Amino acid sequence: MDAKFELKPLYFNWVALHPQPIGVIQFIGGAFFGTFPTIFYRYLFQKLFEQGYTIVALPFRFSFRHWSVAIGLAQDQVELRKVLLQEAKHLGYDYTLYQEDSQVQDGNYFWLGHSLGCKYIALLEILSDLEVKEIQDILGKCVGEKQYQEIENQLQATWSNLDKLLIKGQPSLLMAPTITDLGGAIPHRFLALAKFIENKLGLKVLPTVEQTHCLIERSSLFNLTGLIAFAHDSIASATVDWLKPYLSTKKFDLLFEEFSNQEFVVAHLTPLGMLKGNPILIDKILMFFAELSTRATKPSVS
Repeated sequence: MDAKFELKPLYFNWVALHPQPIGVIQFIGGAFFGTFPTIFYRYLFQKLFEQGYTIVALPFRFSFRHWSVAIGLAQDQVELRKVLLQEAKHLGYDYTLYQEDSQVQDGNYFWLGHSLGCKYIALLEILSDLEVKEIQDILGKCVGEKQYQEIENQLQATWSNLDKLLIKGQPSLLMAPTITDLGGAIPHRFLALAKFIENKLGLKVLPTVEQTHCLIERSSLFNLTGLIAFAHDSIASATVDWLKPYLSTKKFDLLFEEFSNQEFVVAHLTPLGMLKGNPILIDKILMFFAELSTRATKPSVS
C-alpha cells in the first residue's frame, strides 16, 4: 500500500497516519513555531513519515502554567490512541501499534521535542514517576506548597487511569531543548511585555527553571532520552549544558550529537523547514530512534 503523506486534524492534533507504521512519533515544537507545526516543521514530518512512522504533531499550547499543559497532554493520550485505532481501521491500515494490548507499542512510541516543547516532554516523564513514587516524594522538595496543591488537584481526575497516562518506556529525543521561564514562554518581540507582567503583576511560568532542574534530578527515569544540540545556538545552550552531564549518569551511554556542519545554518531553528530542511539531521534522528527502541526492549529500563 502506497504511503501518502498528509496531515489531518485528529483529536486536536495533526496526524499523518502511515498505512504500515513501524512506530509513532509524537512531536511538540517551540513556543511560536510549534503553534503551527504543519507549516514550520513540515519537511521534518514528511521525511520521518517516509521512513515508516505515523506522525502526531501536538500544537504548542501557550500557558504560564506548564504543569497544566503537561497533565492535559497526558490525559489526551487515552483518547488519542482510540482515535488512531479507529482511523486506521477505517482506512484499512495496519492498526497493531494502536491497540491497548499491543506488546510492542511502548518501545515504538517516540517523543520528539524542539525548543520549549522539550520542557513539556520532560514534565510528562516526571509525571510517569507517579507509578512508583508518591507525589509528595517527587514534588515535595522542588516546588512550594501552593504549586504542589495545584498539581495534586489537577491530578485527582487521572488517578484511576494513571497507568494509561504514562510515557514510561517511551523513548524521547530532545532537540535544542529550552527549559526557560517567562522569556521563553512568549515570542521575543513581546519580551518587554513579559518583563512588565513578571515585575508588575507577579505572574511567573511554573515550574521555574530551578524547580524543573530539581524535578529532573529527583526523577528515576530519563533512561531513554537522547539529546541533539546545534552550534551557535545561544537560546538552548544553557539547557543543553545542564542536561548533558545529567543524562550521562543514566543507565546507557548518552546519545548526543552537536551539529556544527557549516553546510547548513546550525542554530536554534535548524529543525524548521517547509519544503527544504537538513537531511543529516533526519538521518541522526532515525539513528537515535532505532537505538532508543532497542534500549527500550531491555529489562527494567524506563
